[in-house]
Amino acid sequence: MPKGPSKSAAAIQRLLEERRQYEAWLARITATADSAPEHVRTRVRADYEARLKAVTEELKAHAQEARQLIAQRKENLVELQRKEKAAAERLAETELRHEVGEYDEGQWSQVHKDALADLGAVRDELMDVERDITRLEELDELVKSKPAPAAARAAAPPRPPEKPPERRKTPIDELAFLKSVTEDDRTPSPGRASGAQYQPDEVLDGTPLAPIDENAPVEKTLKCKECGTMNVATEWYCEKCGGELAAM
Repeated sequence: MPKGPSKSAAAIQRLLEERRQYEAWLARITATADSAPEHVRTRVRADYEARLKAVTEELKAHAQEARQLIAQRKENLVELQRKEKAAAERLAETELRHEVGEYDEGQWSQVHKDALADLGAVRDELMDVERDITRLEELDELVKSKPAPAAARAAAPPRPPEKPPERRKTPIDELAFLKSVTEDDRTPSPGRASGAQYQPDEVLDGTPLAPIDENAPVEKTLKCKECGTMNVATEWYCEKCGGELAAM
């Protein structure tokens, strides 16, 4: 197996490092204080975003090649793990032979040095392959991840319910309202001058009302308790003595 990454793996590694660099710069722009005018920050951010997009597209062009390299590197990984185990066993064997006296100090120094070098070389290759697999899988995940779907178009707002035709108040409606206001202000009894509670349902029950002659004289139904004069129910003061009708 050739040592070191292949040209394709090296190119992918370079692109991945560029991508991480652009992402880091963008994060720093967001985190830094507002030391530059906003339009300058916006321009620099747009530049980094464009470069990040370009390197990401270039990485995606290596997607198929990256998958092939992942499979190859995993095969190499299994082989190197086997070699590492064998080299570690050889080192342990030389140490045991030295302990029992097979090697003198001169022999032991060289044998031990060679065994350590073999194990170190295998472990270096193993680390390189594991690093390659990690980076290639990073690219594979990048390609597999789908961009966030565009936000669905906002549904057209529902038409507001049609406003029902406004019911025209009749003179009777207005008279009943005014009478209820004057009676509600009286305490402690909510009773009306006639002794009956005002019942709006009796007026607003939907029964068609007879036409009202607006020129007809208004009936005087509110009696002044001071002088006994009858007054229109909408009046506040007696038309004869001037006494306050609401207080009565």
